[in-house]
Amino acid sequence: MALLEVDGLTVEFPGIRALDAVCFDIRPGEVHALVGENGAGKSTLLKVLGGVHRPSSGEVRLAGAAYRPRRPADALAAGIAVIYQEFNLYPDLTVAENVFSGREPCSPVSRGIRYAEINRRTSELFAVLGVGIDPAATVGELTVSEQQLVEICKALSVDGRIIVMDEPTAALSADEVGQLLDVVRRLREEGRSVVYVSHRLDEVFALADRVTVLRDGRHVRTCDIAETDPDRLVRDMVGRDVESVFHRDEVRGGDVVLELTGVSAGRRLRDLSLVVRAGEVVGVGGIAGAGQPELSQLIFGALAADAGTMTLNGAPFSPRNPGDAMARGIGFLHEDRKAAGNLPDLSIRHNLTISVLHRVRGAITRLLAPARETEVFDDYRRRLDVKATGPDQLIGQLSGGNQQKVLLGRALAPGGRLLLLNEPTRGVDIGAKAEIHRLINQLTADGAAVLMVSSDLPELLGVSDRVYVMAGGEIVAHLTGDDRTEENVVACATTGRRVFSEELSTR
Repeated sequence: MALLEVDGLTVEFPGIRALDAVCFDIRPGEVHALVGENGAGKSTLLKVLGGVHRPSSGEVRLAGAAYRPRRPADALAAGIAVIYQEFNLYPDLTVAENVFSGREPCSPVSRGIRYAEINRRTSELFAVLGVGIDPAATVGELTVSEQQLVEICKALSVDGRIIVMDEPTAALSADEVGQLLDVVRRLREEGRSVVYVSHRLDEVFALADRVTVLRDGRHVRTCDIAETDPDRLVRDMVGRDVESVFHRDEVRGGDVVLELTGVSAGRRLRDLSLVVRAGEVVGVGGIAGAGQPELSQLIFGALAADAGTMTLNGAPFSPRNPGDAMARGIGFLHEDRKAAGNLPDLSIRHNLTISVLHRVRGAITRLLAPARETEVFDDYRRRLDVKATGPDQLIGQLSGGNQQKVLLGRALAPGGRLLLLNEPTRGVDIGAKAEIHRLINQLTADGAAVLMVSSDLPELLGVSDRVYVMAGGEIVAHLTGDDRTEENVVACATTGRRVFSEELSTR
């Protein structure tokens, strides 16, 4: 018998039907994967379950009774806890204060919070998960994976019967992913039901008992995980075969576009030397914290160099700020779209054109010209297949993957010869990932140079022509040809020893 049943669920917004007569059910004590492309309706379904959205029609039943939450508090009271991709934590409060926020036990005399009790109860909840996090630690000082565990602990604190996780591993390292998957297995052993939303099919097959596929707001199929395979799921999600997600056309490198020689930036980056040529995709890999994002920030003028030299298209290059870099035609995609990427309270067209304001101003008034902004929006909406109601929709209303596409369009808009792409497909579904890689192939075929930072090893090796590996703020390896393997990247990143392709090939 199903614990939760969704029957004919339809959700409509102005100009769009996000869910169309969807049917879905969750059994007690199972991990149920929910997959589909960005814009397939996954987030909308989760928000209905979490009491954020109310359906236009259809019915949801919980343990056989009608379930009609009017706000998130109703969902929590019913034992349904949704952990969204963007955390809902207070960074300046302790772990225990976050876990029991709004439900703090207070002294009947002083009315003060009983901190000893919430710390003890939080420790007991973490013991269920098999992890050790200090309940008195400040949340803002925790790693992303630890914050994810705090969110799960919050779900347990309300005795969640159904725990919904939206892309829980999107920003985690390989080791952190393994720890989180173990936690999900523990939740299943506790008898709780888990709805697991992920674009990473390896996790789906490692965890799920059943899987449901959505496409364009409609239910495609639900089946036991043993009855399907990755290729079949991909066909179900995108409605076609995706021949190769990590596909790289063979392109010959041309003239040197970017060159760094002995560049350092305080303690963050030391003695960096690299070359990026026209027509190349040069990858940058390494474990988290090795300095990969700082490298692209340095080139983009967001981090000042204090030693060494840079050249761009053969001329000395020393940007004082990102404006200098954009003026020289450099496009930049930040790895964290929430913290430093999108402007959630502005429209898609404003988010997209902020890197090319000189192109969308009126010639005389110098004011923004909506018609020119819309032209830019229409161009990149078509090229990147952005699913949106129109240019004036707020970017914060888009799915995570469609937000990523808009920010990629912002990076491409300056039209320069050098693109700095940090985690270009993070939070993007498998079909959109293939589209972004095809776009990268097209750009390099037209002569652009791409420096790509990626923590996804299959992407890093499948899309890049050469790979630099970083450790401790230094470049410790340069891998080319057959030396570009996952084993070599991991070995170089973890040992921190300087290795170059010639050395590897002689082993």
